[in-house]
Amino acid sequence: MGSYAAVTSLHKTLNLISKSDNFLSQSDRLCIIYELVSVLEKMGEIPRSKIVDAAAYERRVIDAVQIFQDLIHSHLSDHEIGSTLSVSQQLGIVKEEITSFLTATDKICSIRYSNFASSDYNTDNQQHNLLVGLDDQIRALKQWIFDPISYELVKSVVGMTGIGKTSLVKQVYNDPLVMKEFETRLFLHIGPDYTRWKDIMLRVLDALGFVIPSDKLDTDYLENQFSEALSSQKCLVVLDDVWDDDTDLVPSNFPENIKGSRIIIISQIQRLHDYIHTNKVILLPFLNNDDSWKLLHQTAFSNREEKCNRELEKIGKKIAKNCEGLPAAIIQVGENLRGKSFQEWKILSEKEDPLVITRYDDTPLSKALFFSYMMLPRYLKPFFMYVGVFPKHYGISRSKLIKLWLSEGFLDTYKRIEETTGNILDILIMRSVVLREKQTSVDKYKFKNGRLHFTFRSLCVSEAKSEKFFHILKKYTDCTPENIRRQQRLCVHNNVVLAFTQVHEWMESVPNARSLLCLGPKQQYPVSLPLCLRLLKVLDALAIRFYEFPHQLLALVHLTHLSITCDRELPNSISTLSNLEVLIFTRHHNIKLSNNGPVYLPIDIWNMHKLRQLYCKGFDLPLPPDYSHLENLITVSGVSVHSCITKVLSRIPNLNRISVQIESVHDSTETFNFFGHLASVYEEFESFKCVVVNPNLSSQIIRSVPNFPMNIKKISLSGCGFPWENMEVIASLPYLVVLKLRWYAFCGPLWKTSQGRRQFPSLEFLLLEDLDIENLEFDIRYLRWVIFRHCYKLEKISNQFKNTELLEVDDCSPSFMKEMREWRSVVGA
Repeated sequence: MGSYAAVTSLHKTLNLISKSDNFLSQSDRLCIIYELVSVLEKMGEIPRSKIVDAAAYERRVIDAVQIFQDLIHSHLSDHEIGSTLSVSQQLGIVKEEITSFLTATDKICSIRYSNFASSDYNTDNQQHNLLVGLDDQIRALKQWIFDPISYELVKSVVGMTGIGKTSLVKQVYNDPLVMKEFETRLFLHIGPDYTRWKDIMLRVLDALGFVIPSDKLDTDYLENQFSEALSSQKCLVVLDDVWDDDTDLVPSNFPENIKGSRIIIISQIQRLHDYIHTNKVILLPFLNNDDSWKLLHQTAFSNREEKCNRELEKIGKKIAKNCEGLPAAIIQVGENLRGKSFQEWKILSEKEDPLVITRYDDTPLSKALFFSYMMLPRYLKPFFMYVGVFPKHYGISRSKLIKLWLSEGFLDTYKRIEETTGNILDILIMRSVVLREKQTSVDKYKFKNGRLHFTFRSLCVSEAKSEKFFHILKKYTDCTPENIRRQQRLCVHNNVVLAFTQVHEWMESVPNARSLLCLGPKQQYPVSLPLCLRLLKVLDALAIRFYEFPHQLLALVHLTHLSITCDRELPNSISTLSNLEVLIFTRHHNIKLSNNGPVYLPIDIWNMHKLRQLYCKGFDLPLPPDYSHLENLITVSGVSVHSCITKVLSRIPNLNRISVQIESVHDSTETFNFFGHLASVYEEFESFKCVVVNPNLSSQIIRSVPNFPMNIKKISLSGCGFPWENMEVIASLPYLVVLKLRWYAFCGPLWKTSQGRRQFPSLEFLLLEDLDIENLEFDIRYLRWVIFRHCYKLEKISNQFKNTELLEVDDCSPSFMKEMREWRSVVGA
């Protein structure tokens, strides 16, 4: 998983040691951090093509550091972990492993050639003659190549490993018409050791026969020579397996491409430049179910005389679907099934995954996937591997990942750390190791959800178990001592296993576990948790139902993240968990809130000064004691208007996101006064959400829209019943980027923006859902993304929406849907 995470985690642990603790001297603390940093620096110096050779030695250092860290925690918590070694003895072992690592890596770096080369770890040979389902992409690439009026020099072909990038480009490269089109063709494998554009240019110029004097290796000279090479003849240059992740690999200041030369870059990495200029990238898709079966059939039944009966075809289609559209996986599975019996096909179809991927497999796909993992920058590896803790097909939200990553201590915390950590998900997606699911409404270059392809997930699970990073508990046998011993994180994908007394006893053998994630299906009836894990930092038990708050939790003083579903209230002693940064506390969905007034969190919540995110649906913050502040709290969700008074808000100075739930507004026009309280306390604000659960649809009782913080960026309203004519308050907000209006948020047949006055100066995203609007006259020149959903009365919108970059229409009136089809190709129509 990487020495980077080990150093970060150990540094946090050493900071917990007070000056009065004498079991580890200050000099030893500084020494071990210094020596571990030398491991980090050494890993950074190793050529990328040799990084795998060093991984085994790095792992031995990490394992020794983990034991050392466990011993420190056991001293701090007076809780034995079963080790016979002292802290000083283990410190000596860590130093020995570091010395061995440095000696071994010096030797590795001195070897001229590595046993591990990226050209050996690809799936091209498997896929070369089996291209299926990529006709559109081949057509697009050829159209660009032959376009007589296009002087565009570069196009990237991007996608996950095993998806067919090189095979597709080779097919185009070797097309007779393409061969005839160019005076010179060049297909170069670049690989991971060429990370600078300067070095790549040297490779190309050398292949083209240019002799570059040793005293003229500056970038400007090379670019001039490169430009001359492409301008003097019509060239087709393919750069395969490019790992440089610069924003723009090829400089944009090249002279006009008069000859019509072409450069094709094949890479797993989609650069930010590619997101901005989408016409310069061909992003390869996964195969659909029909093409997946076609490819599997071609591979498994290579002998034309072999027959596939209907029953076998049905099973085969299920297996093909389970390959999740990755051609290399389908081919590997097809080869494994070649000549196998019907029963063997059936057994494979019933497995969760059709392949198991580990670093030790001698298959092209496993090697290529492991290479992609090893090519991640070391700081990204723990983030990537952590995505594997979730069950297959689990909806992994950006917000949940950010909470868990921060709580695990992968990064130090500071005011804007959530934004930085969220960017890491985008980087993993751009590197094609995590799959994109949905864009955020705030930023087109950020993603709201992500998931792992089953092949990468299988590799993550295998690597995590061997590195003691996490272990998945799905069956009774997964919970045995030999499987769970020394694991840092236990991830329960079947919560029923926690009902076994034996499992609880076995879990006592892993007192060093830092995280317990119960991610299986929700349990209707209570299941006890193994709360003997005294070193827990993260406990996610939202899927486990408790009738009463489990007071044993209060002994878990190292907790930074607690998610729990409980039918009762939090105890006042919750402040014992003083290290909590994330608290998510919900009731079981069958338990209804009382109508007798608000239910407040315990007063001692104001003593939890490290709290950054609070989710407490159905509960409110009590009035704070004198001089109490929650200075680190930035997100509050699930509270009612009773938490949104000035006396409370003024004690949360850095709050920038709030979600408010109102049970009903039919009996009071004072309900929305809290909007003004927010506006009076905060100028800078990220996101505001207000949901009225039981709105009064019979009449419009709120005659004006309250004020908002002036610099707010995102507003989401539902059930408020505001009149459209009072939208000016929101329209005048200078930095509002996202506006979501759902279910009676505003009411009335016409929304018409004022002319002659600048409205919504920064708005990019607009959602209208379940509204009674009939006519929308919107005087805004450009919106990036607009969604109309379940607006059954909507008949007409202004022509300005024709300029929208992405216009989605879902389940609206037939006449409106028809009009939108005439405008453009509409998603969902």
